[in-house]
Amino acid sequence: MILRLLSTAVVLLLLTIVLGAFVAQRPPGSLDVAALALRGHGVAIADLFTALGRWWMLLPIGVVTFGIAMVLRANLVPLVVVFAAQAASQGVNALLKLGFQRERQLASIGAPERDLSYPSGHSVTAVVFFAALAILAWHAPVPRPLALTAAAILAICVAGIPWSRLALGAHYATDVIGGLAFGGAWLAITLAVLIRLSVTATR
Repeated sequence: MILRLLSTAVVLLLLTIVLGAFVAQRPPGSLDVAALALRGHGVAIADLFTALGRWWMLLPIGVVTFGIAMVLRANLVPLVVVFAAQAASQGVNALLKLGFQRERQLASIGAPERDLSYPSGHSVTAVVFFAALAILAWHAPVPRPLALTAAAILAICVAGIPWSRLALGAHYATDVIGGLAFGGAWLAITLAVLIRLSVTATR
């Protein structure tokens, strides 16, 4: 399983790089142009989802999650791994943006974004942070209906955050795809680490 996850991570990382190299210095392609139709729809909800992907929202979410885990006397190591993965993925994502140098589109709604465009950091967060928490919630030592509810809410964030970047015109569609691929690579690595730690702990 660990080898499969790491292989998936390599494939997704290569996809991120290849897509970035293809789109970074070219005019928006047909997919990017078509996705502009999403701009301006559900702006209020999009603002909420986008806010969930910013550090000043992730921090209290992380603190509350950590507190719940402590109350449940659950193993805190998986949460620490996920939080570390989130921080590291954003650092590497910032370096990728500097490498690809793709400029933002000019049709954004609300406050202008000041950093570069590819890959979408929000999309990375949707996968690395929220998808990982959804997986942990699914396996949490709580009644199944509660675990299912928590995982479902987090899964909505996984889908809603990338959508919000298109609805607000903050990213091209290929930025979002690249962010999801890069986030998927980090998630696969994170899960491989968690599995490895679990195997080690049982020895």
